[in-house]
Amino acid sequence: MIVEYGVLSILPSVLAIVLALVLKNVFLALLASLLLGNLFLANYHILGMLTGTKDMVVNVFSSSSSTSIIIILTLLGGMFYMIEAAGGLKGFTALMIEKRSLIKSRAGAEIFTWLIGILIFIDGTLSVMVTGSVSRPLAKAFRISPEKNAWIVHSTATPLSVLIPIAAYGPYIAGFIEAQGIGNPTQQMVRGIFFNFYCIFAVLGVAAFILLRFDFGPMKRAENAYMEKCGQEGRENKENKEDVEQIEKMEKKEERPEEKKEGQAEKGKDGKARYLLIPLVLMIAVAVAYIFYSGHGNMMNGDAETGLIFGICAGCVYLAAALAITKEIPVKKSIHYLFAGCGNMFGIVIIMVLAYALSNLLGALGTAEYLSGVLVKFINPVIFAAVAFLLTCLLSFSTGTSAGTIAIMMPLLLPMALAFQIHVPMVVGAIAGGAVFGDHTSPISDTTIMSCSSTGCDVVSHVRTQLPYSLCFAALSCVLYLILGIIL
Repeated sequence: MIVEYGVLSILPSVLAIVLALVLKNVFLALLASLLLGNLFLANYHILGMLTGTKDMVVNVFSSSSSTSIIIILTLLGGMFYMIEAAGGLKGFTALMIEKRSLIKSRAGAEIFTWLIGILIFIDGTLSVMVTGSVSRPLAKAFRISPEKNAWIVHSTATPLSVLIPIAAYGPYIAGFIEAQGIGNPTQQMVRGIFFNFYCIFAVLGVAAFILLRFDFGPMKRAENAYMEKCGQEGRENKENKEDVEQIEKMEKKEERPEEKKEGQAEKGKDGKARYLLIPLVLMIAVAVAYIFYSGHGNMMNGDAETGLIFGICAGCVYLAAALAITKEIPVKKSIHYLFAGCGNMFGIVIIMVLAYALSNLLGALGTAEYLSGVLVKFINPVIFAAVAFLLTCLLSFSTGTSAGTIAIMMPLLLPMALAFQIHVPMVVGAIAGGAVFGDHTSPISDTTIMSCSSTGCDVVSHVRTQLPYSLCFAALSCVLYLILGIIL
């Protein structure tokens, strides 16, 4: 017997989003929404609600994809803790700023972050984690707030993976186009990229705001607060500067030649950048190689998650071996750093597990089907693309998943577009862009959580500061769809 939950099906996602923004605690928000949804599923029996919530959390690990993402997050935390302990982050900052003078300003550091996100476009997860991790020490060096850094990372990584035809989303979208019996699905997918206004505005908008040095709304307040915090810390450090310099002079006088050599090996900045760069390059190289191998020569069919796991493990093995060979850190201590870093990711992993459980809950309640079924009644041919975009935005925001939203909206809206003789690539672009909007604005989105994890930003703070920019890009996109709806 199929139970129709109707308007009740949207309440858990609404509760999660509202509580996250009000309480500023994503863990409590997700847990409360899971309990409410399972209360509906259990026909209002308290014990059934608790049992259902437990089962839903446990069942997250029955999905190989979800479990792989969780392992990736955990291992990345361990690898970057090892890199930090080895001096890789400090060495990379020194290399980029002091030695090579490649980055000389805040704008330069922000554009550098944007470029990394552009270059690593194959997979959104890989881009978010690598770009955020590499940019984090630069952001700290140039006093860029975690909120600003997370916005740059998040608004570049995910849109690029949708805009580039050979990236992960290309074949995924083409598959849904083909399933509707539309000819030349790959060509339709590629043409749809030019109508994906939200993703285009997001990527180019980040660069424009950086170059114009223009911040507004919560982002501007976050930047000012962070600068003030850094200034206060700087003043405190300056007060103790004379004492620190005196202590350093005394240590240099007392240091024996052999001790000085050892100290330079442990604390010096020379060569330390390789402890960040080589593990990252190795991680990407191994990941790409395995994706290519598992896809039998076609990267679009490869196993990206397993490739990332192998790549991270390769980076960790190299780091432990290199540090042991140079006698800087013994293997036993490197393993300790690895597990300590993995342990530091526990909070993020719990949030991710609850987010995946909520996604499964919304599927059981039929949230997406209810929303799409109700709202699609308001569509007419002239405003079809604009309404399709807004519906997809609402659905992706409520569910926190771009891939899942595309899977629901493509089969629903593309047949209607064909029936109304509406430009198919425009509808494809509208759906893809609206799906990414939810990834950017929802506190229960996996890429939101991963962006915050890699940049050290609070999830709620990231959503609050990024939302005005995303709304601006969405509003511009909607206007264009309305205009094109009249023209095409």
